[in-house]
Order: sequence, then structure tokens, then C-alpha cells
Amino acid sequence: MSVKYKVNRLATTNDIRPMVDRHWANLRAAKERGEKVAWASGPTFLFPYAMGMKSHFMAGYAAYCGGIGAADEVLKVAEATGDLPETCSYHRLHMGMAEAVRKGIPVNPAAILPMPDIMISGRFCPEMAHYAEGLYRRMGVPVIAVELPSAYEKEDVPRVKKFVYRQFKEVVIPAFEKVCGKPFDYDRLSEIFSVLKKAATLRNECWEFFKTKPSTWTLWDYGVSIAPVFYMMGDPESIVYYEKLLKELQDRKEKGIPAIAPEGEKYRLYWDGWIPWAFLGKFMRKFTPNGAVCICGRYPWEFFPHPERLDPERPLETFVDSFWGEESPRCFSNKAPKGCVELIGEFIEEYSIDGMIMFSSKSCRIWNLSQPDMMDALYKRYGVPGVVIEADMVDPAMISDSQIDTRLEALIETIDGGRRGRA
Repeated sequence: MSVKYKVNRLATTNDIRPMVDRHWANLRAAKERGEKVAWASGPTFLFPYAMGMKSHFMAGYAAYCGGIGAADEVLKVAEATGDLPETCSYHRLHMGMAEAVRKGIPVNPAAILPMPDIMISGRFCPEMAHYAEGLYRRMGVPVIAVELPSAYEKEDVPRVKKFVYRQFKEVVIPAFEKVCGKPFDYDRLSEIFSVLKKAATLRNECWEFFKTKPSTWTLWDYGVSIAPVFYMMGDPESIVYYEKLLKELQDRKEKGIPAIAPEGEKYRLYWDGWIPWAFLGKFMRKFTPNGAVCICGRYPWEFFPHPERLDPERPLETFVDSFWGEESPRCFSNKAPKGCVELIGEFIEEYSIDGMIMFSSKSCRIWNLSQPDMMDALYKRYGVPGVVIEADMVDPAMISDSQIDTRLEALIETIDGGRRGRA
């Protein structure tokens, strides 16, 4: 008789929705209180927070829209007003929201945000430039554009680090000083980094529990728990959340409570690419009954991967160093196919991975770079099989239940076949 698996939900994650709702409610009301608003892409939201502004974060807004079930209607507005469905769904969400504001098209009120006083386009990918350009053309939003390149060879890291630092120092900070009419608040940036360092360190301690067999939580739990790092810059409540989460994970480990019942996971999976924000429940309902748990991936390491290197006394320098430093070149290994094979190989060994899911987002090109090649190289090196699932982060038109079922079934059969061969 086959085992029937079900989720052991974490209690701590119930605290997230009120935090997230409060963040977006404050942002929506900011202009009414006479506060300035910024929009940001990439990790550049630190700069408006340091200036006391309310800040929107591109990927965070997309995840929020998906989570509240507003993505589909906003995407339809974008398509109806001329945006191509093949373009980035994050980009289309913002274009749809902007068109809803401009033309008075009714959508979920929670998805509507005030137009910003300034937008900082930190380009991790080409779509972030299109997104900034579109908002400038349609809404007249002033834009600061900065490049945040990946170093595709390790020897390029020092040059990239210097380039990014100079943009922040010479372009971004002066622009915010002009908009806000005051000097940049380095003291506030230091305060933010003091809180961020503690919160992100606690988050990484929680990450270590993915190595536990059976795992005490899932990548989906982690995805939900990413919000305090993005939305609560300088707010001690972010530390409280991760302390509570860490305590619950410690208790689970001591009591032998796994992420899925009754006996923990049967298959430990690596997940490559974006987390499907609008479809977390869908994927959980498909993976859990099979005893499959996703427990690690590249995306969660994208922001503040080395909080131990953040120094509140030197916030700007160590912020850049934590992403583009010679000793922690996550910018090399997180995006460049060559570095990714090494990084994912480390995950396979550290987290005892049985199989790989390559989440190929149809509307995001950069995360899909060389996924089949990486999967092939990793299979040859470690004997860990993988499959590609084509879908999207928030666009329901790009999700196929039958494809998810078929690919997952194929992966499980391959893992089982390998286990029988080794028996």
C-alpha cells in the first residue's frame, strides 16, 4: 500500500501575510501622507529606504499580485493595451497596472500603487530596462538606470565590483539627494544594515535545516519567508520573524517533525530558477502526494548571500562586496552557466539531492540560460537526473497541469530506476 504524504505546515509562516499586507497598504497610502515614493528593481531598494521613502520592489510586487490572485486581471489589461504576451510577466504586470491607473480601468484595488517620484532601474536582466522605459514613456516617471552585470569569468569580478560601486556612488546617491532635497543619509543606511545583517544571518541559519534528513521545511516555505528581507528594511520585526522561524525549525528537528508527513520526503529535489509565486499551492499539491520536496535552488541565494560580510560602518562598500566581491562571487556562479554547474554541484552534495527540476520560465530568459546543458553536465558528473518544466512565475496562461504531471512522473521514475540499479 502506497504512503499518503501531506504537508506539515509551519506555524511561523502565518505571520507573513499581515506583514506583507501592511507593507503594501503603507505604500499605497504614502502619497496621501505627503511622503515620497520610489520604485526599484534589483537590490537597489536600499537607497530609497535609507532616504526615508516608501519603496516598491519589482519582483516583490509581482509575487504579491500573484499571491492575492490579482495577476491574471492585471496581465489582461497589459495585453489589451498593447503588451506582447511573450514579454516578461513582471514587466507586463507593471505595464498593466500603469495602464489601469492612466485609463481608469478597474482591477483589484490592492494591485494599484502610487506612481513614484523616482524609479531606480537596477538591471539584472534586459527586461528591467524595458520596464523602466515603458513607465517613463507612459507615465513620465523619472528613471535612474544602473547596470548590475554578472561576471561570467572569475577574473572579471574585481572590474565588475568597481563598476557597480561607482554607479551607486556617482549616479544613484546624487539622484536621490536631488529628489529628496537633502544629503544622502548614510547613518540610516548603517542602521538598516545592522538590522539586515542580523535578519539575513538568521535566515541563512534556517537554510541549514534543509540539510536535515528528513527536511524540516520546504523551498515553498522559504519562498514565503523571503518577504522580511525585502519589505522590512531596518525594521527589527524582521529579526523577530526569523528568530521565531529558527526556533520552530529547531523544535521540529529535536522532535523529529518532517516537512511532510508521515515519515518525511521520499525524493529530495533541487529547484532551478524563479519560484512560481502565483502557483505555490498548485506545485505543492502535485509534489507532496509523491513524497517529493524541493529544498534548495539558485534563486534564494540571489539577495544578501553573505550577510556576515556586511559592515554597518561601511555599508555601501560591503553591500557591493557581498554580491560582487572576490571572495564571494555569487554574481559569477548564480547566473553564468559555467559557474552554475559548480554551484549546483555543491548543492547536490550538501543537500543530498535526488533529482533536479529546471523551472524554465517562458517569459524570463536570463534564468533559462543553458539549463539543459547544465542538467546534462550535472547528470554526467553526479548521476542525478533532471527534467525541464516550462511555465511562468505569475501568468496562468503559461501553466500546464498535464506537463507538470508528466515531467514530474518521468523524473520520479528515473530516480526510482537509478535506485533499483544501485540496489
